[in-house]
Amino acid sequence: MTKKLLSVFIFCFVALLSYYTYYFFQSPETIATFQAYTSSSHKIEKELIDLYHNEDTNIQKEAKDSIIEKALTVTGYEQWMEFIDYIDMNLYIDNILPQQSDQLILALNLSKDLAIIVIFDSIGSDYIYHNKIENILPISKIDFLSNSSQLNNMMLVYQTLDERFGSFFYEEFLQVYLFMEGKFENVWQKTLHYEEIYKEVWINPNAREDLWNRVLEETTIDFIVDDAIKINTITTLQKYTTHAKEYPDVHSFSLIHQDNYKRSYYWSDDFNTFVLGEVTKEIFLWDVALLRDMEKGRESLFGITNKNYKVITSKGEILYLSKNKFHPIFQSFLEE
Repeated sequence: MTKKLLSVFIFCFVALLSYYTYYFFQSPETIATFQAYTSSSHKIEKELIDLYHNEDTNIQKEAKDSIIEKALTVTGYEQWMEFIDYIDMNLYIDNILPQQSDQLILALNLSKDLAIIVIFDSIGSDYIYHNKIENILPISKIDFLSNSSQLNNMMLVYQTLDERFGSFFYEEFLQVYLFMEGKFENVWQKTLHYEEIYKEVWINPNAREDLWNRVLEETTIDFIVDDAIKINTITTLQKYTTHAKEYPDVHSFSLIHQDNYKRSYYWSDDFNTFVLGEVTKEIFLWDVALLRDMEKGRESLFGITNKNYKVITSKGEILYLSKNKFHPIFQSFLEE
């Protein structure tokens, strides 16, 4: 009887082990990991990176094309292969994942309004594909910022939106990315330079036909890395006007309005972003952090008034609160 029970137990154990082993190796996560470590399309040899830095321009060009081909293939952007000679690539190596190894970061500008960042993890003699950041604009550069509360560095991705032909505006801005909970999150964003020229009748039908506006937004940023990262910003908003029957020369505009303001942000582990100040649920309904005074945006240069505070809850929800009602709670965070 005992031998029979033992036989049944061993049979059930082997059957369950076989089932779970089969399930494990058939799971999408396991298949993806297996492909990453075995498929040549999922890896970039470190020797290839060395060739890219070769002084011989022909060797460098071949290595660059090979790197771009691998990046396009692994991310599913094969349709861009025929434009490989026009794709701008910048290569960086830094620690942006919460582990000891460094990562290879490829910034690919595919067109004038589309870019992609491809991340490979350093394993042995190869860089193995790990992740990608999509739906971003052409990248001018990437910097990295260390945070004492995080193992991995933040990525500072500087991008450009150029619509001067057709829509008459141009913007340079910064997005800060941090790898959290299995993906790269955009944890902060700031316009560095914005310029737009438009005709007043486009937004006000009763205006003079020959009245043109030029609006400018300029922000300088200073990163301070102490125990907690701080970001100090100085922003200038300007509005110019001129009169012309045709599209006017930029030097013909005259300044009619200017506003300047300073902000000091700091990194909050509770809200996983840069904030201007925090308020506890003992003072407000919930724990919230102030992100922005909406009245100070460049929208004011277009005659759009938005008297609200933009705040975030500890759950990541965005709320807009009336400045008239909540001024006593949040205004101290904005005082210079």
